[in-house]
Amino acid sequence: MKFWVKLDLSIILMIAVILSCSRFMVVRQNFKYSIESSVEQNTNQHRLERYSLESNMINNIQLGEEVTNEKIVQSIQSLYSYMENDAGKVAVFTDNQEMIFGNFDEIEKVAIDEFFYQEIDNYGIRKIGDKHYMLFFSRWSINNKEIYMIHFYDVEVIYQIRERQLMEMLYMDVVILVVASIFILLFARFLTRPIEVLNETSKKISSGEFNERALVKTNDEIGELAKSFNKMADEIEHKMHSLEQSIQAKDDFITGFSHEIKTPMTAIIGYSDLLRLKKCEEKVTSTALNYIYSEAKRLEELSHKLLALMELTEDRIEFKSVNIKVFLEKMIKKIEWGDVILGLNLQEAEVEIDQSLLEVVIRNLVQNAKKAEPKDKKIAIFGERLENGKYRISVLDNGRGIPKEHLARVTEDFYMVDKSRSRQNGGTGIGLSLCKKILAFHHAQIQIESEENVGTKVFFELEVTK
Repeated sequence: MKFWVKLDLSIILMIAVILSCSRFMVVRQNFKYSIESSVEQNTNQHRLERYSLESNMINNIQLGEEVTNEKIVQSIQSLYSYMENDAGKVAVFTDNQEMIFGNFDEIEKVAIDEFFYQEIDNYGIRKIGDKHYMLFFSRWSINNKEIYMIHFYDVEVIYQIRERQLMEMLYMDVVILVVASIFILLFARFLTRPIEVLNETSKKISSGEFNERALVKTNDEIGELAKSFNKMADEIEHKMHSLEQSIQAKDDFITGFSHEIKTPMTAIIGYSDLLRLKKCEEKVTSTALNYIYSEAKRLEELSHKLLALMELTEDRIEFKSVNIKVFLEKMIKKIEWGDVILGLNLQEAEVEIDQSLLEVVIRNLVQNAKKAEPKDKKIAIFGERLENGKYRISVLDNGRGIPKEHLARVTEDFYMVDKSRSRQNGGTGIGLSLCKKILAFHHAQIQIESEENVGTKVFFELEVTK
């Protein structure tokens, strides 16, 4: 069952119960007040008739007349002849429960024995035939003669009014519930529509449409839920996009790795097979051995860098506060850079770094600058402290430069701008990728500015220790 249907039925049921209880209490209270009013009125009437009859009998006694049943009946008849329209029905009994007068036709249907055993005057309500009557009982003595009087007052109109009120309220409640159910139905649909939108959106997302969002503009709890849902969907889409990129990067890595392994292995196998199968001239043998050696060295370098990439995890990094100027000067001095000249221009600053990893970054950047064949055989390393609390390290050369269309991809695994030239220089295509990952652990990004035949500037910024 739909939620809006449950909501509609629940509210209608609640309204029905409240209306029924409240109206029932109103009718019941009105009925109670009517009965009480009728009791008071009929009590007064009963007492008036009783006292009139008793007074009449006392007058007869004072005139010296004997109190007989006939005298009592004559007095009652005389009394009721004056109040014919206002009087109720009455029955008079002697002490032996013999009825000496009764003008109520259905007196035989009434169980009146209980009244004779009551010590005080009382009243009760009985349904006699198809009507309700209020019965009042009195007892008094005249000359040692016990007289019992029972009055019957018709109160059927009170019960009819109660039944009519109940039926009118029932019809009114039905009309109210029908009208209310229509409005509640529309209102419930309006309130639960955002929930349906969330449900439809979740189904679309679960089916793979990760760009779907719940368009809910309310400012209530459902609106907050929709915002949280959309935020969750954004995270899922981001995670899925990252996963797809990771899978693509993995596929690209495997493809590049396979290609990089296949090329030198083909050369090694081909030349070694040539040397194995026949005796070659000394020049051919020397060329083949050189190829085998250079390709094997490239494989060795590739394996070292791949191991470095695989071992590069955050829990293996040991950060230490060092003077970056002193660190760079010592590192540059202990490495042989061949025929290039390194120019240092460094400012002092304390930074948090892993020294061995940062050394790998500087080595790779200088080697890349060297492979770019700078025109004056010079490579410059700058270190400057910035106003934003960071320390920028830059490596500059005036070599071949990098075409603009390749700048965005040079940090990808196995990506090489000029593959033939890179292989001749012993390049593997993962040096800058390794630098990028190392700098990410230092909360830094590698940035490259380059122009063909002019030169290249590679730099990154480290946080200065406070």
